[in-house]
Amino acid sequence: MITYVSEQMYVFLATLYGGIIIGFIYDLYRIFRCIFKPKKLATIIEDLIFWIVISITAVSVLLFSNEGQLRFYTFLGFFAGVLLYNRILSNFIIKIIIVFLRALKKVLLKILKGVIYPIKLLINFLSGPWYWVKRKLSPVYYRFKRICLLPKILIKEMKKYIKLIQKKK
Repeated sequence: MITYVSEQMYVFLATLYGGIIIGFIYDLYRIFRCIFKPKKLATIIEDLIFWIVISITAVSVLLFSNEGQLRFYTFLGFFAGVLLYNRILSNFIIKIIIVFLRALKKVLLKILKGVIYPIKLLINFLSGPWYWVKRKLSPVYYRFKRICLLPKILIKEMKKYIKLIQKKK
C-alpha cells in the first residue's frame, strides 16, 4: 500500500512538473505572438503547433511517470502545475525572457552592423569612381546617343518627304 501511494505521489508530482512545463511553453507562445503579431492563417497554424507540442509534452510526462495511465490526479496535477506556474512564476519568467530577447536583439544588431559596415564601405569605394565616370561621360553619352539616332530620324523625315514628292508628280 505504501509503495502504491508513493507511486501515486510520484506521478502527481511528475504531472505537476509537466503542468509547469506546459505553463512555460504557453508563456513562450504568448511572447512569440506578442512580438510577431501573426495574421489569421499563421495564428491557426501556430495554435495547431502549440497544441501538438503541449500534447507531446503531456503524453511524454505520462509515459515516463506511470506508463501512460490516465487517472484523475494526473489531470489534477497538470492543472495544478499550470495554475501554480501562472500564479507564481509567469510574470517573473516573462520579464526575464523579454530582457534576454532585448539583449539578444542588441547583440544581433551590433553583429549585423559590423557585417554590413564593410560591405557599405566596399560599395561606396566601388561606386564613387563609377558615379564620377558617369557624371563626366554622361554629356558625351547623350551626344553619342543623339548622333546614333540621327540616321533613324533622317530616314523617317526622308520617307515623309518622298511621299510628298511622289504625290506632286
